[in-house]
Parts: sequence; C-alpha cells; structure tokens
Amino acid sequence: MLRSGMSELTDRITAYHLKHLSCYLEHFKKTQLRHKPKVDKRRIHQLAFDDTSQKRAGKNVFASGYHYNHTHSSVDWGQVLVDVVHVSNRIVNVDYRPYLSQSFIERANYSQEDFYTKIKIVRQLFQDHSQTIIRKGLAPSKIWVSLDCWYASEELTTDVRQSGANLLQGVKKDTRCVLFGKLKRLDEIFKPEKQWYYRTNPHSGNRVYFQEKELVLNRHGKCKVFAVRRGNDPRIRYYATTRLKITFEAFLPRLRAHWQVETMHHDLKQYFNLRGCFSGNETLNRIHWQIDYLLYLMFRQYQNQQQQQGLSVTIPKLIALYRYQYDEVRAQRCFNSPKKRFHSRKTFLRALC
Repeated sequence: MLRSGMSELTDRITAYHLKHLSCYLEHFKKTQLRHKPKVDKRRIHQLAFDDTSQKRAGKNVFASGYHYNHTHSSVDWGQVLVDVVHVSNRIVNVDYRPYLSQSFIERANYSQEDFYTKIKIVRQLFQDHSQTIIRKGLAPSKIWVSLDCWYASEELTTDVRQSGANLLQGVKKDTRCVLFGKLKRLDEIFKPEKQWYYRTNPHSGNRVYFQEKELVLNRHGKCKVFAVRRGNDPRIRYYATTRLKITFEAFLPRLRAHWQVETMHHDLKQYFNLRGCFSGNETLNRIHWQIDYLLYLMFRQYQNQQQQQGLSVTIPKLIALYRYQYDEVRAQRCFNSPKKRFHSRKTFLRALC
C-alpha cells in the first residue's frame, strides 16, 4: 500500500483491503505459478506433508483448540495448519489447510460437515496436487508422497497405491507386521545387535547405518522397510515405502526432500512472522496465513533464480536485500534525487554471500 502511493492509511481503509484480499492473493499465486507451466518429466516430484502448530490465547480465536505438541511432548492451546511442499529440484509450490477440531466446531456452532481429520485433509491435498501435475504430463510413477508416522492410514495408503504414485511413510517401532507367518513388532525384527550396513556422507563424513527388509505391515500392505540410525545416535527410526526394489542410495534423497517441509516451518516462523497474527477473526487469520505462505513461495522462487546464476543466497540475506532495495526506492522518492547505486545488484548479492 505504501509503494502504491497511498499516503493516508486509516483503520477503515486497511480493514477494507484486508477483507477483500483473499481472492486477489489466490489470483496472484496462480499467476506466479503460471510463469513455469511446464513440468520437468525427467525429475522426481515429491509431495511432502506435515503440520505445524502455534500457541494462541483466547477461547474465541478461529480454529483454536487443544492439540498435542510432539516437539515438547505437551498439550497446548492453539491453531494447527496441515500443509504440503511440492519439491522437484526446487520448491515448486506450497499449500495449506487449517485443521478445525471437533471442539472448535461445537463451540463456534459450525456444521459437522466442516469437520475434517488431518488424514482427510492430507488426502484432499494429495488429490488436488497430484492431479494437477499429472494433467501437465508427469507419469504417476514419478510422484512420491512422504509423511511422518502420525499420518499412518490405510485409506491414504490405498489412495497413493491406486494413483500409481510411491509412498514414503515413517512408521512407529510398535507397528505390527507379518514375518514368516508370525505377527511381530518392528523393533523385534530390526534388533540393534544385528549387522548394520552404512553409507558415508561425502560432504560431512557422517555415517548413516541401516537395515532393510520386505515386510507386510498393518495399514500399508507389502512394503520395503528401512531401519535407520545416524552416527552415534542410538535412536532407530523406521521408514516404509511401497517401492519394493528401491536401494538405500535412492531412498536417502527422498528422505532429504521430505525435510523441506520442516525447513519451511522454521522459515515461516523465523522470517515470515507466521505467529504474528493477534486477531481471532476467521477472515484475518486466513489472510495472514495466505500472505505468509505466498511470501515464502516467492522468496524461494527468487532464491532459485539466484542459484541458477551461480549465487548461493540464503532466505535471510534475500530479505535483507529486499529491505535494502525498498529503503533505497523510498529514499529516492522522498528526496527526488536521481537513482544512484554504489553497488550493482549482482555485486551486492556476492557481498551478501
């Protein structure tokens, strides 16, 4: 609004623009994604799903309720967003849906038809995004879906299998499976004293130890299961995939791609002020989330453009560059002086690196 030349910003003007902003933001996002309509059919496209929570105060805050915080192992009052990151060689798109708990729907007198479990939200997001990239000509076998162990679901696994995509699912150690006709837990099959294979990271030199087996899991059917242990960490994590012939070397890039959704949550809270909305109004909360996710997508696209030019720039440095250019434009406008740059854009970027 400042850049458009608006000099008087009253509460009424600001509230009017915010309440009518949602449709413009959605149209702007579609315009941004239309710049590169072609899908690289040679690369694997991964849809990484997860959820992020934020603490809020007040019983009348939109979408607020009690939820379990896995990071701190506590029950908090706040909001939960279920989101997805579309990754190929770069982040192509991001999307989200707010989770409306049963208690919030009853408290706000919403219809029971508005209640969607987190798994049902993930199923909807998967259908929307997978169909979009398939319509652009990508083979379903090039699509991977990755989730953590809290999203283990027979319905979701069936959706992924029927679509022809591949599933990467984190599984708990007490997951039941069938081995030689006997029902056992995963931690009874992958024992620490058994032989571990390892691969070494060429950049850091850290070792990743693993075991692998083909098992029939409850909720997932026949899968290839990896037990993974990093370096000297005694904790063992288990991952199942429907791609039975995958090797551990091909499995690791899929695990790294899933980490992009965790990186997005950190950047949204650290640099894009995801927790900065103090209103309990539904419209303002939805617009705030939409702006945050849209800004993150734009800066990641900007970062990708700089990487294609051979410049490795982090998100905080790009934000600093944006603020520098914005302050310079405002200064030139206020003092009505000709545009002078001490550094060119490329030189300044290299200085930031």
